[in-house]
Amino acid sequence: MEQLELADLPRIDSAELWLKNPHAAFENWQRGIPHANGFLYAERSVRQHCAMWRRFIHFLDAHGLDLGSIQADRVAQFLDGLQSKNGHAAEDSTRRRYLKLLGLVFDHLTKTGARCGGNPCASLHKLYRPPPMKNPGTLASQEDEKFVAAVLAQPPRTWREYRDQAMMVLIIGSGLYASEVIGLEMDQLILDATPPYIHVAAHGKVPERKAPIAPFACEPLRAWLALRATLPLRGERAVFVSGKGGRMLPATLYRKVQAVLKSNGAALRPRGGFGPQVLRNSFLMRQLAKDKPVDVVQQWAGHVELKSTLRYQRLLVNPGGVEAE
Repeated sequence: MEQLELADLPRIDSAELWLKNPHAAFENWQRGIPHANGFLYAERSVRQHCAMWRRFIHFLDAHGLDLGSIQADRVAQFLDGLQSKNGHAAEDSTRRRYLKLLGLVFDHLTKTGARCGGNPCASLHKLYRPPPMKNPGTLASQEDEKFVAAVLAQPPRTWREYRDQAMMVLIIGSGLYASEVIGLEMDQLILDATPPYIHVAAHGKVPERKAPIAPFACEPLRAWLALRATLPLRGERAVFVSGKGGRMLPATLYRKVQAVLKSNGAALRPRGGFGPQVLRNSFLMRQLAKDKPVDVVQQWAGHVELKSTLRYQRLLVNPGGVEAE
């Protein structure tokens, strides 16, 4: 792809052409200006931008407006009225793409003299900016061990207590999603390996991976598996079963985790929630705090993109806690 110098660019169309024939002026302008990397737009991008521009010009014609006088409130009206192909309201990201394109056009129109009132998009960017990314909910610094101690504080007496102990320490000791814990099957546990791990099958956007099992989670898990082997489960493959012998309900898992996180005796200070995701996030934070390579933690977490893992690094305040290996 040929990189262009600004001096080599073709002459941009006049203000008169923009007002008389905005479709032709826009396409000519799109084909002659470089994008942020200094290259001309690809043909596919030009066609897409032209379709977006035609949509905007149709709005202007329908409301008796023109490029030289339209104000911010009318641009916002256009953005808020955008719809997807299925007739539903457009995604916020779609509105931001339109706003970015229109902002560039109106900057150019202001420079060419087609507008005298400035860029109507300038005041709208703060209104359509993406919401700030929420920080992952985690246990407060150095509270992983407190959670594990609270879960294992009392020797289990019933099969449910054996199950609940193993299940909760496994989440904070392996970083599984709640759905992965509920769907976990016996043949996914590789306990005779060094170190032990869970073979997690791909699901949705989460890739196949091996999730390590922390040493503190192994003994409760083996105790539960030994008891589970004595239950009349009729070939059920789920590791953590319900009272009816099938898979647990998500609500049961959430209720068990919340009971510990909210208990006064545990004296925990979870940030950002009280569900199993807090335990998974705490596992990931702990690994990064122990200077595990980010790409390794990304693989353990099942993150498709590295930026998902890097979110946790920003929150590190030396959490300490128990090791994964």
